[in-house]
Amino acid sequence: MKKLLVIVLLFQFIFPVYAQKEIDHNVNSEVKELSDFHDVIFQIWHTGWPHKDIKFLQSILPAVEKGYEKIKKAELPGILKDKKSKWDDGLKKFGVCVDMYKIACSKKDSISLLNAAEKLHSQFELMVRIIKPVTKEIDSFHQTLYVLYHNYLPADEFEKIKDAAVELKTKMEDLSKAPLSQRLKGKEDKFAKVKEELSASVDKLKEVVKAGNNKKDIDKVVNSLHSKYQELEKLFD
Repeated sequence: MKKLLVIVLLFQFIFPVYAQKEIDHNVNSEVKELSDFHDVIFQIWHTGWPHKDIKFLQSILPAVEKGYEKIKKAELPGILKDKKSKWDDGLKKFGVCVDMYKIACSKKDSISLLNAAEKLHSQFELMVRIIKPVTKEIDSFHQTLYVLYHNYLPADEFEKIKDAAVELKTKMEDLSKAPLSQRLKGKEDKFAKVKEELSASVDKLKEVVKAGNNKKDIDKVVNSLHSKYQELEKLFD
């Protein structure tokens, strides 16, 4: 009996901790293996390439291949799953750049190797751009929405849904003030329009939740809110 009690208590303690770790992983907009590869790219781009140090560029090939293999095996966290097709396409192009780098190293062709290093750097930057949030405010908003949509709503956890509604309202205020980078200035008008619609959906959620735990109404509003957020993301595809 005591053993059973211990097992139950352990389960009650460990499962929430594990579940929270799983949520934390899934709302983190990062692929660690890609971030780790930055160290290799930094050395190529800031040491080997500008100084045309061919021996150095050749010496770092094992690190390039090892890093790429890790990136190939990396799994996207849940919050980035909708970017998987772009990620897979970028990964194929990244693989081509790695092969070009390897061939140039074997031929000891300095011009080809410098060109391959430049292309590898460019493709790495594009890979980062695929998963990098447009603004920190959008990322923060999406983190809360992700947990609401994928965890709290399916489990009908009303109190957590209520808390998420309040949190989204605060984050929407920050998002409404978020400026776009110079590169994206041309999308400002469309961005403003979608933000306005998204804000209205957040207000609607808060209103519906305040009225009580009507699952049908909450499901409808959260799904609409999620769709509006997807429209916002599509602006920057």
